[in-house]
Amino acid sequence: MGKRTSMLGIIVTNTGTADAPEEEAIRRYLRQFLADRHLINVPPIIWKPVMELFILPNRPRKTLPRYQAFWTPEGSPFMLTSQEQCRIVNEKLQSRLDEPYLVKLAMRYGNPSIESALQACKNAGCDRIVALPLYPQWTIPCAGTVLDEFDIQYKKVFGEAGPELIKVLEYWEEPGYIEALADSIARVWTYKPGSKLIMTYHSIPISYITKGHDPYPHTTAETMRRVGERLGIPPEDRVLTYQSRFDSRKWLGPMLKNEAARLGSEGVLDVCAVSPIFATDCIETVWDIDTEARKAHTEAARELGIMNTKFTFVPSLGTDDAFMEVIANVVEKAARP
Repeated sequence: MGKRTSMLGIIVTNTGTADAPEEEAIRRYLRQFLADRHLINVPPIIWKPVMELFILPNRPRKTLPRYQAFWTPEGSPFMLTSQEQCRIVNEKLQSRLDEPYLVKLAMRYGNPSIESALQACKNAGCDRIVALPLYPQWTIPCAGTVLDEFDIQYKKVFGEAGPELIKVLEYWEEPGYIEALADSIARVWTYKPGSKLIMTYHSIPISYITKGHDPYPHTTAETMRRVGERLGIPPEDRVLTYQSRFDSRKWLGPMLKNEAARLGSEGVLDVCAVSPIFATDCIETVWDIDTEARKAHTEAARELGIMNTKFTFVPSLGTDDAFMEVIANVVEKAARP
């Protein structure tokens, strides 16, 4: 079989991070993040003054210590892992694709931008582009906003006519994904009757479900069910939660911190927490889960005089080889003509 002469672009996309652990860099990042109407669906004429006058002057200073604690001398672990994921995907595709291809990293907010990745594909002469958000489950504020941004930036770069844009919506049902996720849990934690597995996801406003028909509650629950069954964890020892609510709207729950505290107050000694929506560890996983939820569980148990609690945090799949195989398979299937 002869090799194809076309050029394939592959853009692996995630949420993003500030360029540096500095107030102004965090402010630039938050300005773009908070302006996304997939997240804050308030008319800009109302929201922008609130953002500029009340949030952006103070929030970067408050969150700076978290960035500084997360950063390493080499840079942001989130960005370094994201770059390594792209390198591995590029390597794994060499034996799978029979055409030239280009793998680029892009972020919904911050750098490198989706526009710059599309421009690189244009410069390389790509006639097909695979847009791959790294969120396993589709939801409006994650893969939804990423893929909508692809549409906006595509028109800027290519106009009305350009290469075929192939969108990967989600991949949680891809063969091997549940196995990779379950195995990552089993490597750091062993279930025993009475211990609890918390599977936690970034929360979304309830209105996205009732008005936008977002399937997120179903896909997150189904992921939990399949992982629980693979690990032999009965339903009563599985706890599905959500985290990172950031305004006064009604959000999908129950909330992680509340549930972690509840388990501690009920005397549950052994808890494991994993957050599959994040393919790469970030400040949210380190702070909301490994720090805040751990503290809530431990302190609630201590009020009962229980000192020997165990809270296990499962790192994101990151560059796990089985997970990278799944991602390479997803790209290969999407790229088939």
